[in-house]
Amino acid sequence: MLSAGVAALALLALDYQEVQADTRVLPGIHLAGADVGGLDEAALRAQAAAAAERGLSRPLELRAGDARTTTTAAGLGALPSPELAITRALAFGRSGDPIADLRARAAAARGEIDLAIGYRFEAERALEQLLTLAPAVERPSLPTRFDFDSHEVLPPTPGSVLLAHDSLSAVAVGLAAGRTAIDLVVAPQPPAEDPLAAVAGSLDIHEVLGTFSTPYSSDPSYSDRTHNLKLGATALDGYVLAPGETMSFNAVVGERSDQAGFRYAPGITAGELVDVVGGGTCQISSTLYGAAFFAGLDLVEARPHSRPSAYVDMGLDSTVVDGMIDMKLRNGYDFPVVLHTAVHGGKVTIEVLGPKRPYKVAFERELKEVLPYTTTVRSDANLRSGATAVAQQGKRGFRVTRRRIFYTGEEVAKTEEWELYYPPTTEILRRGTSPNGALPSGSSPSKLRDPAPSLRIVQ
Repeated sequence: MLSAGVAALALLALDYQEVQADTRVLPGIHLAGADVGGLDEAALRAQAAAAAERGLSRPLELRAGDARTTTTAAGLGALPSPELAITRALAFGRSGDPIADLRARAAAARGEIDLAIGYRFEAERALEQLLTLAPAVERPSLPTRFDFDSHEVLPPTPGSVLLAHDSLSAVAVGLAAGRTAIDLVVAPQPPAEDPLAAVAGSLDIHEVLGTFSTPYSSDPSYSDRTHNLKLGATALDGYVLAPGETMSFNAVVGERSDQAGFRYAPGITAGELVDVVGGGTCQISSTLYGAAFFAGLDLVEARPHSRPSAYVDMGLDSTVVDGMIDMKLRNGYDFPVVLHTAVHGGKVTIEVLGPKRPYKVAFERELKEVLPYTTTVRSDANLRSGATAVAQQGKRGFRVTRRRIFYTGEEVAKTEEWELYYPPTTEILRRGTSPNGALPSGSSPSKLRDPAPSLRIVQ
């Protein structure tokens, strides 16, 4: 037995010496996932070079908090550095410690040894890449806000900023280790100013209490008016009207001036249609008035136009004049309401949003009296003598009764009634006084039509 044991040890020693003398890679060793067992140094170097090239183009995920973006090792300026892996592969299982080397050979035989190709990188190129990627992984801090598509109130969201210089060390370690993902260094952004923070807990916008739309022309010749519509609507979008609070249209929309961004566009002044700064803003106030009417808000202060408007039914309009004529609405509910505005595709739409709709609301209008208009003639030295042209078409005036009826189910809960007056619009004629003046051009004014004797809209 002793002789057999000695013989076995001799064989093991001989085998160990042969392995130690063999310069090829031990069987079972892997390099970057590829089996390199049995390769000599030249073949191993060729395999390492190929693996390194593959590694340069493999996808590499950069993670910055919850943000993700994908690049490559080459994109980060990586340069293959396979020497350490080659040295380790050739020396693996040949430390000179028989017990340790036998354990290493056993691990290799089980497929447990997979050496990574090392990489170094050019810091300037990596930094350039990180700075390029920064916008994709950085996020601004966001305040409490509204998602009007889903009718949700979104909570504040903390933002983050990428610390590109501090991330270089993470990139170096990740490339050297052959990782498929690298966590970059991020820092929190300062929280955003949050005007809704104090009331966020009470906001619920999943129900439309009332909505109203009015048409506008998308023709390029009306672009300045459309600009004013969008500017006025933007000031109202997301406005929160608290329980018991009264809002002033003029205060919310602000001064209609060129400094505030408003442009000259047609508007009614003293019964005449002329270009004014902020022309068209009355369409925003009238659309809001209609939405508030059907939402059941208190109509504290409102004045109809001096002449019926083409874009809104008579009785649902509300004129405003900066610094002179205002429209005021009050929230009589025990919950806040939120305004949502949209100016798009030839239509102005305003919604009043809240947690529930207490009433169904009906609008009724009755025509009580039609009032004739007067005609004024003005001399015009540019027109030929005796010729006339219409400078402003006359429009009849009206006296109407308007009602708002609140329904709970099918039962009338309450009724409100107003008497409204739309004065006649004076017709202005230009009469020529020059023998050599021009003849009038243009088409004749359209025929006047009286509104329907009665109108009822239920929402």
